[in-house]
Amino acid sequence: MINIDENQEKERWKIKTDKEAEWWIEKSEDKLVEVRRYKMSIENKIALLKEKLDAVNNEEENIIQNRNFYLQEYFESIEDKQLKKTKTQAKYRLPSAELVLKYPGPKFDRDDERLTKWLEDNRTDEFIEVKKSAKWGDLKKITQVVNGRVVTEDGEIVEGVEGVEVVERLPEFMVEV
Repeated sequence: MINIDENQEKERWKIKTDKEAEWWIEKSEDKLVEVRRYKMSIENKIALLKEKLDAVNNEEENIIQNRNFYLQEYFESIEDKQLKKTKTQAKYRLPSAELVLKYPGPKFDRDDERLTKWLEDNRTDEFIEVKKSAKWGDLKKITQVVNGRVVTEDGEIVEGVEGVEVVERLPEFMVEV
């Protein structure tokens, strides 16, 4: 009985000479020219559709801004006693929508370096965060990978180090044309 996989393996063409390798590169390049042309055509179509989408998005934004301008103008003409007010917003209900004016809290632009210095000088350290992190670059310089394990310069096997896992990667073959 003939194994089909063996037959396929025997019949599969392989490059055996530089001449065949050159022929294969040229044949592949011919196919790539057509694929790249088609790809460019698709990218041009996408660019055209993106322009149309941008135009529709701008139109949508303009309609919303125009709607909101007139509704805000109307909202500002409504008497305070008709508005439902809280600390953070004022609201007026209509059958198809609610008109809301939000009062945002203040924004804080911080210079963390200056703020930390001020806290060190005037307060306890309870408001200062101290962050520790591993010096991986320095540790990596004194180690190497042997048989899937991290080993130090002096040959000591570093096992059980949490947070470091050796993940072997396969070599990557490339053809540069």
